[in-house]
This record gives sequence, structure tokens and C-alpha cells, in this order.
Amino acid sequence: MDIYCRVTDIGLVPMYDSDYDEKQRLKVGDTVLCSIKRPRNYEFHKKFFALLRLTVTNLPHLIQQQMQIFTEEDMLDCLKVDLGLYTTVWHGGKQIIKTGSISFAKMDESEFERFFQRSVDVILRIYLRGTDRQALIEEIDNFK
Repeated sequence: MDIYCRVTDIGLVPMYDSDYDEKQRLKVGDTVLCSIKRPRNYEFHKKFFALLRLTVTNLPHLIQQQMQIFTEEDMLDCLKVDLGLYTTVWHGGKQIIKTGSISFAKMDESEFERFFQRSVDVILRIYLRGTDRQALIEEIDNFK
């Protein structure tokens, strides 16, 4: 059973009637296994893709050509590799990189927040050197 709850001073409180109904099935003294996940904020997801668009738009031509980064998807793949979110497999005698997923199902809000912050760090270190972090964050907020 998965239910959405809000954290309050008195504990976790079910958010919706259906969640309350599910919680009512539990009896005092029951042992339950809880998995705490913070559902992803769609606005934050859009902010990340604004970061990708902004980076591709401002990518120095030499880096763009050397690394073949022409789209948001190209940039996302590069970031995943830079951050170690990939595996390698052998296919037909060639090593192929398979990047991991950042889907809503694979990353909760906390994990995605870490991925976002690490992505900003990599972008500032590798792709947009010399850019001020605060200026980049402000530009992302305006770019959405």
C-alpha cells in the first residue's frame, strides 16, 4: 500500500481521502514497512530542462563540435556519463554506453535535487567555464 502523507508536528497525516481510507486499515500495534519518497516536483523537472537548453544555447562552438552536443538530449547524455549514471555493455565486439534514467519513477525529489546540483557543478566546470553559479541559476529561472 502506498499513500501520500504530509509531515506535521503530530506526525504523518494522509493527504487524500483515499490515503486516509488505506491508513484506516492499519491497526494500532501493526508493524509496517515504510518507504519514504518525496514525489518529484514537475516545476523542478522543467527547471532542469531549462538548464539543458540554456547550456546547449551557450555552449562554446569548439566544445559543441568536439563533443557533438547539439540538442538537450545530447547534453543530458553527456551529463549522465560525467556523473557516472551509466553502464557499459559489449555488443558486436564494441563497447556501448547505456545511460541511466532520470524518470519520475527512478528518482524521487531528493535524488533529483542532488542530480540537478551535481549537473550544475559539471556544467560550470566543463561546459560553461567562467560562468558565475548564481548568475546561471538566475538565468535558468528566467529561461523557463
